[in-house]
Amino acid sequence: MTNNNSQKGVAMPVIIAIVAVVLVLGGVVYYANQSRIQENKMAEEKAMMEKEAMEQKENEAMMAGPLTITLDALNNSSEKGTAAFSEIDGKIKVVVSVSGAPRGISQPAHIHTGSCPNPGAVKYPLTNLTNGMSETVIDVPISKILSDLPLAVNVHKSAADAKTYVSCGNIPSEMMMEKGEDAMMEDGGDVGAMSSAGVSYYGEVLAENGNGVYLLDFNQSDYENAIANEKLVVLYFYANWCPICKAEFPLMQKAFNELDTDKVIGFRVNYNDNQTDNDEKNLAKQFGVAYQHTKVFVKNGKQVLKAPDSWDKARYLTEINKAFTQ
Repeated sequence: MTNNNSQKGVAMPVIIAIVAVVLVLGGVVYYANQSRIQENKMAEEKAMMEKEAMEQKENEAMMAGPLTITLDALNNSSEKGTAAFSEIDGKIKVVVSVSGAPRGISQPAHIHTGSCPNPGAVKYPLTNLTNGMSETVIDVPISKILSDLPLAVNVHKSAADAKTYVSCGNIPSEMMMEKGEDAMMEDGGDVGAMSSAGVSYYGEVLAENGNGVYLLDFNQSDYENAIANEKLVVLYFYANWCPICKAEFPLMQKAFNELDTDKVIGFRVNYNDNQTDNDEKNLAKQFGVAYQHTKVFVKNGKQVLKAPDSWDKARYLTEINKAFTQ
């Protein structure tokens, strides 16, 4: 009897210890599982939030909608289509679709200056159309497109016969203007700059004094407006790889911020760098510019000064004021 009680006395602590170990292990497993469940839940919630954010962004983009123009068939072709313009992170996305394009043939598509059916030079190249589809992102703001109007989208017959257009569509000024104003208002800015003479400019403003004096990033339309309105035009031929240009151009900006006349307008013209377009190349050729950081003054459409040497702010103010008396 005593031996049985002794065995029971020994067995009870062992049983309690075993139960305790089982409870502890069970608790560890339970909390580990709970932790994994919580982590999985948080990961699922994060993925859901990211998905909802993406869907909202896509819905907003769809709500905003692209500007779509019709491409009419030309030169006895059947290649009608559309070109859709939309804004993505400050860049212009262009999707061209031509229904009658032969399969397997790549067809060049471009945005040209001028209007259909016979627009001028290529302004923005687009990705070649393969099987009638093209999707291109142009790294320019809407305000830049506005400044280049009128523009047209052209599809060429083939790479070998680029002079023949099979379809063409004009970018409507009023529709693009409306879309540009909406985009610029969202950014908190204005569409273009307005001179005191009531002439609209759409290039990027690099300096201005609040009295109708502007220093702008060059575009052909603004330049032609300035010449037509008898402005003294100050051109600075700038290369983004040029250390002298980078040091001098801020001094030109300071000078324009201090000018007290609205009869002058300045342009920073890209020269021989990776941002130089055909209009800027032609302008440099027109005035015989051989070096970056060259200044050219144009009055009534004629060159009145050309200087390749470096200027400080005072020299800019002196030369600009002197040019009015010539």
